[in-house]
Order: sequence, then C-alpha cells, then structure tokens
Amino acid sequence: MQELITSKQIQSAYKLMKELRPHLSLEEFTTKVVHQQKSMQYRLFVSYSQSQNIIGLCGVMPFFVLYRDKCLYICDFVIASHLRGQGLGQRFLQEIEEMAKKEGYLQIELSSSFKREEAHRFYEKKMNFQKTSYVFVKSLK
Repeated sequence: MQELITSKQIQSAYKLMKELRPHLSLEEFTTKVVHQQKSMQYRLFVSYSQSQNIIGLCGVMPFFVLYRDKCLYICDFVIASHLRGQGLGQRFLQEIEEMAKKEGYLQIELSSSFKREEAHRFYEKKMNFQKTSYVFVKSLK
C-alpha cells in the first residue's frame, strides 16, 4: 500500500478511479484530490500488483461529527473490476483498517450507492461493516 501525494502520482490512479467515478475527467480528478488533500486531510492510497500496476484504490479522510468517535471516512474504494472476488479488496481494506488503528481512529465509515449490491455484500459479509443509516442528498442546482 502506498499513499499518493504528488499530482503525477495522483494522475497514475485515474484509470482505476474512472471505474468508480466515471464522470470525472483527469483534470477534475487531479484538481479535486489536491484540493481535498490541502483542505480536508484527504489521503489517497493504492495497492499494486506484482507487476507494479495499480489494482486497488482507497481515498480516506477524518470524519469530524458529533455522532461518531474518532472516525475515518472512506470516500472512495475500488478494486480493478477484472480482479474482484480474489480477496484483494479484503486484504487492502485490512491494511487501511490497521493504519487507522495505528493512527488512533476508533471507527471507519463509508457510504455506498444502492446499486452496488456486490459491494454491500463485501462490506457486510467479508469486512463486518454494519448498515446503520441512509444518506440523503438534495441537489441545489
């Protein structure tokens, strides 16, 4: 697992992020990550294959709310679609959990769209996350 910090490093993860966030252009992705790194303590981690290809991506940031203790929020999590179901996501998320524990986090939270039913099964069955609420969004456009 490696944290991506520079714009060039961040851009190297774009192809995989596109699987999760297909609406983002390379420029939007890079600009947003750099901005979030500076303003929200966002961190972007990747997992590599033996041949040094990026096969997993996880974006996290502290989640400061009254209803959670020290919580790490997973904003983005994706494993290359052709490699899912091989335990890679489980191992990668376990590394994220270990890092969170070492940094003093007490909880991890994430949200996942209704249509990602396979991801829900993964989080609940393999990673022992609990479904605790709905997230409501209202567009202001």
